[in-house]
Amino acid sequence: MQKDYNDEIDSTASITEQASAWWMLLNHSDATSADHHAFSEWVARSPERVEAYLQTARLTHTLQFGSLHWPDTPVDTLIREAKSASGEVIELPRRHGRRPSMQFSASPWSRRAIVAGVVALVAAAAGWSFLSPEHYKTSIGEQRSVVLSDGTVVTLNTSSDIEVRMTRAHRTVELLSGEALFAVARDPARPFDVAAGKTTVRAVGTQFNVDRRPSTTTVTVVEGRVAVFTGLDPGAAPDVERSGNLPLAAGEQLTVALNSIPHAARVDPSKATAWTQRKLVFEHRPLGEVANEFNRYNRERIDIESPQLGNQEITGVFEANNPESFTAFLATIPGIIVERTGDKRVIVKEAQKP
Repeated sequence: MQKDYNDEIDSTASITEQASAWWMLLNHSDATSADHHAFSEWVARSPERVEAYLQTARLTHTLQFGSLHWPDTPVDTLIREAKSASGEVIELPRRHGRRPSMQFSASPWSRRAIVAGVVALVAAAAGWSFLSPEHYKTSIGEQRSVVLSDGTVVTLNTSSDIEVRMTRAHRTVELLSGEALFAVARDPARPFDVAAGKTTVRAVGTQFNVDRRPSTTTVTVVEGRVAVFTGLDPGAAPDVERSGNLPLAAGEQLTVALNSIPHAARVDPSKATAWTQRKLVFEHRPLGEVANEFNRYNRERIDIESPQLGNQEITGVFEANNPESFTAFLATIPGIIVERTGDKRVIVKEAQKP
């Protein structure tokens, strides 16, 4: 009986490491049909897995070049040769038989060459990502977690957009819009920066939330410590020696807004990150802000008819993807009328006084 090897793939490892393990299993082991099926399921779960596997394939193909000798060949040369060979077609399977199984070269490999390919991939990951920035985004109502090449886990909230650049000396994520929770892999030799407009958050190994809105950026630290730099030009690297960086510890939150001086405040981090459980927590928040928050998660739009009503404060915990429960709650408030239109809009207005 053939052995199934897919149970040896470490699901807690980074996507890059998992891709390397799959490459070795499918190309250099007596893989079973169950292994091939498991790989099809694994690679189809996200575009990041496809890209990681293709990067592994390109690097290992590069190591087969007769003119390149591992380990004497510099990693930069391996990357350059692999990228120049990226036009080679590497067939990936589709589910339910819509694409044939993968076809691989039958040329023999020694164990040393296999390990060399994996080491080259891991060693080159930072430089490769720098040459080709990674881009991740979510649509309305979508949430998504990605594992970066360094092991950092980023969870994106609804309607969010990030760009990732990794080098041997630095790790940078630009939050172009929306909100994200970062669980940063510890690497003191490579600072981890999250840039949101003119605000940059620096961490080594910690967990924090960054919420970027049109006029404000809010940073909440869940674990560890971070330094927040403000007033930077977009994309500028922070200077840790300069005065003005603001340290934040676990349980602290800082909101940076135009023409205001940011001050740290103690908060409950679980409330700031409740969105990861698709929950929205409001404490004495204006109704207009609450409606706008629901509009981030749902295509059905809630419109507050008057500024006076929009300033009325409410407190409660709601399901982010269940606006009906919120509007039902509003309908119980005396003096408020909720009306639905035919164009996926909900109008909230004050009842006419007799």
